[in-house]
Amino acid sequence: MKILLITQNFYPEIGSGANRLKNLYIQLSKNHDVEVLTTAPSYPNAKMYEEDKYWSTEQINDSKDIMRLKMRMDKQSKSMVSRLLYYFELAFKVRVYVKKYQHLYDAVYVTTPNIFLPWAAFFQKRKKGVKRILEVRDLWPDSVRDVEKMNIDLFFPVLKFMEKMLYKQSDKIVINNEGFRKYINRMIRNKPVLFLPNAFTEKETRFEAAPEEFRVIYTGNIGFAQSYEKLQEMAHKLEDSKINFKIIGYGMNAHLFQSYIEYNDFEYVTFEEEKTREECLAEIRNSNIQLSILKDSEVFLNVLPGKVIDGIASGVPVVTNLGGYTSELINEYDVGYAKEKATADELAEAILKIKSSSELETTLRNNAKQLLKSHFLWEENIGKLESFIFDKEFKR
Repeated sequence: MKILLITQNFYPEIGSGANRLKNLYIQLSKNHDVEVLTTAPSYPNAKMYEEDKYWSTEQINDSKDIMRLKMRMDKQSKSMVSRLLYYFELAFKVRVYVKKYQHLYDAVYVTTPNIFLPWAAFFQKRKKGVKRILEVRDLWPDSVRDVEKMNIDLFFPVLKFMEKMLYKQSDKIVINNEGFRKYINRMIRNKPVLFLPNAFTEKETRFEAAPEEFRVIYTGNIGFAQSYEKLQEMAHKLEDSKINFKIIGYGMNAHLFQSYIEYNDFEYVTFEEEKTREECLAEIRNSNIQLSILKDSEVFLNVLPGKVIDGIASGVPVVTNLGGYTSELINEYDVGYAKEKATADELAEAILKIKSSSELETTLRNNAKQLLKSHFLWEENIGKLESFIFDKEFKR
């Protein structure tokens, strides 16, 4: 079978979205002819990808299946107008490509959260026999409205209507968070939905012994969806408790947070700029707690962030303020602490509880290793996606 993957973010970009699509390409390519339509790496900035260390996967470096669209507009521009023009330009080019070449594929697989891409790919006449697979990684436009700096109330009803039409135009829907299923089923009934979480490859899987010097780590984006204020609170509480706290961050508020740490002259709290995925995983494995914090919003608190899976798959306990499926997963399998809208005091208390009991930490770490094997291995999960796309019997 021939599959076209369409994504804004792709290898070698950092972030869970690019890593997910990288793994989908590698795993699906084992049994299918797969091509990727994407852009040049630029997240969080293009200059960093001039370093060879980000281009570590020879299979993709040497592949002729990766088609990178040349863009005139700058995706990382601070101007909202410029960024919108970038999205429109990208959508136009995707639409032209799909219209011209969709007949060459058995399935067109498009991923959000850039909603312009599936609109461009699916809001046009389809070729008979081509399956349309929509991957939902964010509940758009709800997530945009919940970002304080994005006021879209005037257009929200129209955007919700277009969201519903997008679900209708899709033959099948893949979600990376089980909590999205009920939301989508309320929007449109009788649409096949598959839960396919972010995962690890067997090659990536590695565990380290718990470090003697206790350390909490936060890795990833510090942007609009993350609770910047709560992250500040956690910095103060862990500093007061003399607990080492390392932040490896990027995004809109990363440099602001770095300045905040320097201004307060913290002794136990440190900040480092973005690293490769391999470097981040090494740091996580050598930590005692993986911290994950998002804004106290229903939309954001019901996601399954990549950093949560990174912690679990590294055998490191996770502490988070998330609710929904993520909270159920962490608490049911006893791999850390999760409470929806947990305060900084509650999160700090959970960390101190784990720190005070090596026996508890060992239990959480062992449980995380078992959960990785049962839920979060690409080699085990990719068969479900193949069966789902091509109408074979599958388990949700």
